[in-house]
Amino acid sequence: MTNQCRDDLFSYAQQLQHNHPDIRIDIVAQTDSTQRQVKPNSVLIADNQQSGVGRRGNHWLSPPGQAISLSYRFCLPLTAAELSGFQLTAALAVTATMRHFGYPLQRLLKWPNDLYFKQHKFGGILIYLSPGKERQSTEVTVGIGLNWCLSDEALASIDQAVCNIPLKIKPDRGLFINQLLANLNQANQRFCDHGLTPFLEEWPNQDSLLGYRLKLQQGQQTITGDYAGLSPRGELQIRVKGEIQRFDSGEVTLRPL
Repeated sequence: MTNQCRDDLFSYAQQLQHNHPDIRIDIVAQTDSTQRQVKPNSVLIADNQQSGVGRRGNHWLSPPGQAISLSYRFCLPLTAAELSGFQLTAALAVTATMRHFGYPLQRLLKWPNDLYFKQHKFGGILIYLSPGKERQSTEVTVGIGLNWCLSDEALASIDQAVCNIPLKIKPDRGLFINQLLANLNQANQRFCDHGLTPFLEEWPNQDSLLGYRLKLQQGQQTITGDYAGLSPRGELQIRVKGEIQRFDSGEVTLRPL
């Protein structure tokens, strides 16, 4: 059984550019990786991504017509140090877009920015920072991959529990991307104006780690303990032997409390 998408990304090219005139938007049939090819102040959308990059360098599967694969490159008037916790904002922008298209508020977010439904991954986000050309600025590249309507065969070929985005009625991908870009831009401005605080207030309502015992892998080190929410800087907090430890990176797996 297959589950092919029937929309045409290219038919939305003019609408996307018209609705987002301050950035350049390119749609290509195929590329190796949108993260590698996106230009400054641009969005690169690929109908087929041959060498998409996932977390820890893993390959992200993006078959033709079955996924959303895009990278958005922009500059923020903040230093890298001031962007602590910024990775949370893009994941919240994705779930806000899902709500726009009728999906109820649910616990879909796994720190720092993965998207899960019933412990099956349907989306991932990678964020790269580099010094901006202007002083006190940072170049940001946000890469977003969403399983939209991968075939049963494609889903079965992936070596972890995965699923398609859990929208009962899916809009055309171009419509979803249009709203997603609006939400990303809104999140960027909000972060510049107010920092991480408003995003930390939203996160617990969508936090899929609540109620779990965690195992965090950092290189050769393994940390196990009870999940204790996020720090004011967006770090993962784990209660280990009664003490809170904070981590800004690592791979999390879940264990019921």
